[in-house]
Amino acid sequence: MKRRQLAGWLVLLSIAAAGCGSATQDATRRTNTTTRSAAESRQAAGARTPKPRKGPKLPGKFRNLAAGDGDAPECKRDLSSLPAKMATSPAVWMSTVQGPSNLVFNRENALCLHGFTAERAVTVTVSDGRHGYTTTAQPTAGKLTFDRYEPPESLFNGARLRVYDIGSGVMQSETWDFVPQSAARESLAAAGHFTISATQDNTTASYKQSVAVPTNPERARLRGESKRRLVVAGFKQGDTIPIGLYRLAAGASDQATLVRELGSVVMPRSRTAVFAVPQSAAGSTYCVTVPLATQYNCPSF
Repeated sequence: MKRRQLAGWLVLLSIAAAGCGSATQDATRRTNTTTRSAAESRQAAGARTPKPRKGPKLPGKFRNLAAGDGDAPECKRDLSSLPAKMATSPAVWMSTVQGPSNLVFNRENALCLHGFTAERAVTVTVSDGRHGYTTTAQPTAGKLTFDRYEPPESLFNGARLRVYDIGSGVMQSETWDFVPQSAARESLAAAGHFTISATQDNTTASYKQSVAVPTNPERARLRGESKRRLVVAGFKQGDTIPIGLYRLAAGASDQATLVRELGSVVMPRSRTAVFAVPQSAAGSTYCVTVPLATQYNCPSF
């Protein structure tokens, strides 16, 4: 009788042990599944955000060549290349030197309005589908001169933007370097386009424009602001681009010699990055640049 009771207890203990083993295995499987999911998530995130790569090296010396200024955006000229209805009804768009269909980060551009009165302000909104930015275009007395620049974040910083009556029912702003703040820039680069809208009382207009990332390496001093900032553009996404301080040779020589590396930028999706130049690099005897096959107009700060 005692042996049967003992045997029964042994059977119960075996079942309990089996159950514990099964629970332990299930917990282990869940843990492993969770671990794999976390690892896969990290790998997927890494795939979406490329790790920085070493880019080109700064040259020890280079020839600083001179180049003149080019053309400027012309809103009235654009009307012949825009949809025909925009020439006979209210319209809004952003113009470049090559017209309204070649908007690229870091390039010179201007705001154009057609069919709006120069007597009142116009509310202008830029939207990429996820984010919207609103500013005021303020009709201003005087002539469009092209001898000054608006801030690079114009239309994206909420500040009033002056526009001038240039005839034929068209108003145009002074130009600026198209470099919105980083968050807006990357959002636009992901969308690849935006819609610009204008409203003045009951008069409205909108236009969808594409925006492209620069593909040719370049750098320039950002104009239209008091800050010392260098815009670097056109390098491959993920590349680390060094920024160097160079001493310009005295006299008529066009030689520039590397003094030191000031820092670097990593190219984001927009292939456009901004570098704050330190006060120690300011002065007409120095210039700041990045590695380029040919150096034109190395900017001083």
